[in-house]
Amino acid sequence: MSVRATVGTALEVAAIVAVAALVLGAILGQPILFSYVETGSMEPTIDTGDGFVAVPSILAGSVDEGDVIVYEASELQGGGLTTHRVVGETDEGYITKGDANPFTDQDGPEPPVTDDQIVAHALQIDGTVVVIPALGVGVGAVQDSILALQSGFAELVGFGDSLDRQGSGVLLFAVGFVLFALTLVVDDERKRSTDRSRDRPGLLDARTATILLVLAVLVPANAAMLAGGGTQELVVDGDTVAQSPDIVPGDDATWEIGVDNYGLVPIVLVFEGESAGTSVLDEQLTVGPGQAATLSVSATAPEPGEQTVLSVTEYRYLHVLPAPVVAALHERHPLLALAAVNAVLVGVTTLVVSRVVGFRTVRVREGGNASLGTRLRRRWG
Repeated sequence: MSVRATVGTALEVAAIVAVAALVLGAILGQPILFSYVETGSMEPTIDTGDGFVAVPSILAGSVDEGDVIVYEASELQGGGLTTHRVVGETDEGYITKGDANPFTDQDGPEPPVTDDQIVAHALQIDGTVVVIPALGVGVGAVQDSILALQSGFAELVGFGDSLDRQGSGVLLFAVGFVLFALTLVVDDERKRSTDRSRDRPGLLDARTATILLVLAVLVPANAAMLAGGGTQELVVDGDTVAQSPDIVPGDDATWEIGVDNYGLVPIVLVFEGESAGTSVLDEQLTVGPGQAATLSVSATAPEPGEQTVLSVTEYRYLHVLPAPVVAALHERHPLLALAAVNAVLVGVTTLVVSRVVGFRTVRVREGGNASLGTRLRRRWG
C-alpha cells in the first residue's frame, strides 16, 4: 500500500473514531474523547461551538484549581453536563465557574461539585485548553441537516415522534458506518476480481451477501432502539392538584405517561426515574407492533403554587429475547442488553443465509433456473 493510501485510510479511521466517540458520548450521557460547548460561559477560553479533547476522570487523576472539568450538574440550568473551571475547593466539594460568568456556580443553587459528579477533564497543555475550533458547529450543522430529513425516515421505521439531536447523531453514525462497511466490501470484491478470470460471470459471493444483509437488518433496528427512546417529562401543577378530589398535596400520588410502538416489531421498554422523588411503578413493559401502553409513575404531589417535574428515561429493545432477560441485562448496563439483541439479530440472519445458500460462491444461472420457492424447499427439505 502506498504512503498516500495509508494516510487516506488513517484519516478515514480517525474521522470514524471521532464521530463514533461523539455519538457514543451522547448515548451514554458523558463525553468520550471529544466534546464541545453550546454556550458562551467559557469564553474566551472555549468559544460557543468549539470542541475540546475530553479526558475521562478515571485517567485524568486528581482535580486541581484551574482545571476545566465536565461535571453532572444537579441544579444548574436544570441539571445535565456542564463544562466549567475549578476555582476553589471546600470541605463539601469543588467551586466551579464559567470563565465568562461574573459569579461562581455555587453562588446560585448548585452545590459544591463532588468527585463522583466529574466525568471528564478538558485536556490542557501548559495550562492552556486544547481547543478544536468549530467542532460543535460542524456537528450541529450536520445534525440539523439530518433533522430536516428525519420525518420520512421516522415514519418508515416507526419512530412516531421526531428524532432529537441525539437521535439524529445516532442515525448519522449508522449511515456513515454502513457506507464505510460497503466501501470495504466493494474494495475487497474489486481486489478479488483481479485474481479471477473474467470469463466466469454470474458468481455470487454468499459472504458478501451475508454482510450486506446483516447491515440491512442491524442499521434500522439499532436506529429504532437508540433513537426511539429518550427522556419523557410530565409537569404536575400544584394548583391543578389542589382541585383534584383524589389527590392530596404533600401525599404520594400516581400519574400515567403514554408510550407507543409505531413499528412492526414488538419491543421491550425499560424505564428509569431521572428526577428526584420520581418512582417508576412499571420498570418494564412489552408493547406489540402498532400498540400503545401507559407507564405509571409515583411522586409527592406538589403544594398549590408549586410544580413537580416527573422525568423518566425510556430504553427500547426489540423483543427478540424474553423481557426478563432484557431487563436483567439492562440492569447490568444498557449497552449489554443492546449487544445481546444485536447478537440475536446477527445469529438469526446468518442462520437464514447459511440454510438458504450456504457460505460459498454461488453461480447464478441466467436460464432454466428453478423458482425461488423450489430452491427454498430443496434447501430446507
